[in-house]
Amino acid sequence: MRIVILYGILALALLLYSFTQIDLGMTLTQASIWQGIQKQFQYVGYFNRSLSTVLFISILSAYFLAYIGVLWGIQKRKISSKTMWLAIIVTAGILVFSYPAFSYDFFNYLFTAKTVLVYHKNPYLVIPLQFAGVDPWLSFMHWTHLPSAYTPLWILVTLPPFFFGFGYFLLLLWGLKAVMVGAYIFTIIGIGKILERVDREYMYIGMASFAFNPLIIIESLVSSHNDIVMMALAVWAIVFFQQKKRWISWILLSLSIGMKLMTIFLIPSFMTGWKRNTMLIFMSIGFMAVLFQREVLSWYWVWIVPFISLVPRKWNVCIISYGVSIGLLLRYAPFLYYGNWDPPVGEIKMWVMWVPIAIALVISIVMEVKDRQISSK
Repeated sequence: MRIVILYGILALALLLYSFTQIDLGMTLTQASIWQGIQKQFQYVGYFNRSLSTVLFISILSAYFLAYIGVLWGIQKRKISSKTMWLAIIVTAGILVFSYPAFSYDFFNYLFTAKTVLVYHKNPYLVIPLQFAGVDPWLSFMHWTHLPSAYTPLWILVTLPPFFFGFGYFLLLLWGLKAVMVGAYIFTIIGIGKILERVDREYMYIGMASFAFNPLIIIESLVSSHNDIVMMALAVWAIVFFQQKKRWISWILLSLSIGMKLMTIFLIPSFMTGWKRNTMLIFMSIGFMAVLFQREVLSWYWVWIVPFISLVPRKWNVCIISYGVSIGLLLRYAPFLYYGNWDPPVGEIKMWVMWVPIAIALVISIVMEVKDRQISSK
């Protein structure tokens, strides 16, 4: 139970830290007591940036150390599946109430739904700025000069949580975050079902390597990027393929592609029988293709982690994923400290990203060489 308590404390710390990033133009609730508390959190995030950065790095470090500990504990059978699931549920149950600290996209998701349900407009034909002077959300939104960049299927997914929020901002926020939590849970279950058939011994390690990855926790449960929904559908497409339900598998893969397009790179894997190594290779190709066109963003790694979790015996790959996850999340630190993306933030971002990745690559190569030397004797 200690691991459950640990992850409860970590989730609570991350929940509280997320409130330091509440936009200065936003009021979460009209309750006067909360407004005073909110200002205290915002003071740390916006006016005591050195403390904010230290807190962020400390929470991040604790999560990555706990991640190593939980994987070791599961491998040594010191952590049961029940305990693992309790830690997952506690983490998700707390962070569903977090503020989407590192994502402005989240509010664009909500505003797209609002455009459809409240303003009865086509979000591809209007831009949020057209509602200036009418809608108070524009005081904290970004990308207000652009029409919706999201697929019709994703917009459809956002409509029910918006509708059942009944116009209350916190209910709208928590409702959509609950969708992300559901996708996170279903992805974990799907990974377990796949590994139960192909590598039962390492099933729980694979599930934990996804569930407790700090990047997955932050980008899916806190920032709540819709990539997690895309990946949940893709993982379950594999599950149904294994069950010989090919049409359902194809439908789920199509829905995944319709959610955010990136899983189109999995079509060759579907055609060749969903081999685990093939899936990882093709999604990595897709990941690299995107990187050649735009700046790397930390939540893009959500596309890769599920497939690394499906090959839990490949420790060298898992170590590289660990390093990439650290590096991508550390890219937030310079912004948290400086409060902008101006120089020298760009250069610092590159250093804090590539150093952990380089270290992980070296460790991975050394371990691979040692394994080959041992196997050759």
